[in-house]
Amino acid sequence: MSRKAKKLEPPSKRRNKPDPWKITLGRVLFILNAVLWFGYGIYVYYDMAVRNKNTTSADIVTLFVFVNAGLFLFSGLKLGKPQIWTYILAMAAILLNTIPSLMNILDLFFLLSFLIDLLILWAIASLFRQYFPRP
Repeated sequence: MSRKAKKLEPPSKRRNKPDPWKITLGRVLFILNAVLWFGYGIYVYYDMAVRNKNTTSADIVTLFVFVNAGLFLFSGLKLGKPQIWTYILAMAAILLNTIPSLMNILDLFFLLSFLIDLLILWAIASLFRQYFPRP
């Protein structure tokens, strides 16, 4: 009635294993947030340039919104790579996007974006040991 004991790995090796579920969740949320920001950029341009005839300001604001969305899309696509720069880029994108979302949290779009940012931050922060393993 003897069972072979399972070989348990030390905690440091278990901690450094990639967690595919959190990586996939982070990537999906990044891409979802990028799609939301692209849609918001189109809405802002339509509202400012077409309806209010303020084309110069609309161009500048839309450029910043599209750069933000592009950064999210790029971070979401590159997050699965086990390279340090992908983790740093993803964290920087989230932290930089949290500030405008938090400042305008009474708007429904920014509230939704802030909640998605928090979910992404939770998923990405738990992957720290996978991108920065201890020697």
